[in-house]
Amino acid sequence: MPSDISIEPFRGDLEGLEAMALSSWRDEYGISSFPNLYRPAFLKFLFDRVPDKRHLIAAYRGDEIVAFFANLPRQIQVGDSTYRAVLSCLLVTRKALLRQGIAQSIIAAAMDLNRELDYDFALLYLETGHRSTKLIEKLAETGHPVDWVKKIYVIARILDLPRVFASEDLKRWERTAVRLLGVHRGQKVSPEVPIREYRPEDIDACLTLLDRHRKEAGLALVWEKDDLAWELDYTDVSKTIVYEKDGEIRGLINFLYHEHHGKKIERWAWINHVALQDLSGRERIAFVKAFLAWVREAGCVGVTEWTRGYYSMKPLYRARFFPYFRALNMHAWRFNPDVSLQDIRKVYEVQI
Repeated sequence: MPSDISIEPFRGDLEGLEAMALSSWRDEYGISSFPNLYRPAFLKFLFDRVPDKRHLIAAYRGDEIVAFFANLPRQIQVGDSTYRAVLSCLLVTRKALLRQGIAQSIIAAAMDLNRELDYDFALLYLETGHRSTKLIEKLAETGHPVDWVKKIYVIARILDLPRVFASEDLKRWERTAVRLLGVHRGQKVSPEVPIREYRPEDIDACLTLLDRHRKEAGLALVWEKDDLAWELDYTDVSKTIVYEKDGEIRGLINFLYHEHHGKKIERWAWINHVALQDLSGRERIAFVKAFLAWVREAGCVGVTEWTRGYYSMKPLYRARFFPYFRALNMHAWRFNPDVSLQDIRKVYEVQI
């Protein structure tokens, strides 16, 4: 690593981090679109809940940020046991300083801190073919305890086809497939579907619904009420729609606003948390369709979800979601040798 680079806790320069990350990602993706995961409002949504800012690690050359890596603490249930873990994410390096050992150094600093703080494991999502995937593969080859957990595919629903085509760099066959499949067409929505926006007083019911995933998924988030309340409703970042029947919350869909940078910048909704267990099959489909209508009215050109497997996605496919053109691999960097995380079919964890 260059001698004039220092690795230290992130100084909080959100706009500088965003500018550096967008430049680096544009260099890698070319004209293809990518989500701006470094939008300051989204970063505040993530970082303001992290009590120990040592979890946010950056590399600096003087006053200039040149790399970044975040570890987001969480409680994770695996089987019948609960573990202290982190979600390691948002790794980025300034494009002019690639292949100079900075990413390896910042990952090593993060993992040393995780051992010091006695975490059991770190979870990582790595996009197929992305530079970070190749880096982690090299680290695994040198004997670091990195397990492959699950392959996760993207599914999508297009809500505004002209705007999507004007922004996304889709190949001709991809455009043709979208039109032939009709996955952009509107659907009839019953005005009687009892959905509304989440309110703070809904938190106990929502916690009960999401807590049930701990019994259903092989790996699942464990929520504290205050943290979940933050997660479900954050201005201009996170929004939750609930299904209320007979005065009770029977289902919920939470999503995040993300700006996709392509030939144009367009806002998409990323589904984040779902609970549909208490709804009938017909009610689930009606809920998803009504949710899509709500999201389109909010200005989103499309919706994405990830095949994490912790709930049945049949209602989404019935509402014309289709497999998109990207995939991720979830890996786990183990610090506790007694934890087994290989090949878990159902994962309830957010995707960043």
